[in-house]
Amino acid sequence: MIQTKTNSRNFKEILGGFVQLVRPLNAIMSMIGVFIGYSLVYGGFHFDISLLYALLAVFCISGGGQAINDYFDYEIDRKQKTNRPLVKGVVSRKTGIIFSFALFALGMVLASYLSELAFWIAVFFSILLILYSALMQKIKFVGIVIVSLGVAFTFVFGASVVAITPLVLMIAIPAFFANWAREIVKDIEDAAEDKGHKITLPQLLKKNQVQWFTFALFGAAIVTGYLPTIFGFGDWKYPVLVTFSNIVFILAAHQLMKNNARKSQSNIKKGMMVGLLAQLSLMI
Repeated sequence: MIQTKTNSRNFKEILGGFVQLVRPLNAIMSMIGVFIGYSLVYGGFHFDISLLYALLAVFCISGGGQAINDYFDYEIDRKQKTNRPLVKGVVSRKTGIIFSFALFALGMVLASYLSELAFWIAVFFSILLILYSALMQKIKFVGIVIVSLGVAFTFVFGASVVAITPLVLMIAIPAFFANWAREIVKDIEDAAEDKGHKITLPQLLKKNQVQWFTFALFGAAIVTGYLPTIFGFGDWKYPVLVTFSNIVFILAAHQLMKNNARKSQSNIKKGMMVGLLAQLSLMI
């Protein structure tokens, strides 16, 4: 009886380790982008088997990217004594890399049941995420551009199942700039931990140069956020929600100027969440 309880507890711990590897919250955010991109093509909320395949495909590819990131970050995570499952030994490194490639493969197989374009986007970003973790992790100032491009392409991937429309591209552009700004702010916040392990923008440029570059990205996100309104998409709800999102971005930029990277990053997240609501309003 005692042995059964032990095995059950171990199984739960291992299962929890696999869940932690894929960082499900990040994967779910990617799925929301796919859902928005797909539905915008139809001009409203739309759900069918193709969307289900697309959602599962992006969940797998996102999860594979997170898992392989842990594999290549193992030594750094071990030195920093993080609570990641590979470091704790809940999941072995060998199992972690196999799990990652299995997720990538499953994601590409699911995408193959969609359009040809959707399949090649899935293949491209699977390869890019593998290369990022294997070769570009240390040059993080390049890697964060790839990560931000991946965030923007969740909308494009969703639309590619049917057809990529101008509106989908219009919402992908500010998402790219906002996420790029957020990644730089995260690097500012993690400067001490990254030193000696990864090359980030705060290490290459002076403090004020990094800030002004980030402000430029905020500005690009704010301006391009109004593209759907400029070109006549949506009603009053979209510009109102985007304006609220942009106010939060401006607040985040102000906090960055005051050297409060943690609070700045937190507000960028909030601004991006309001931005998602704005995008959802285009379907109502």
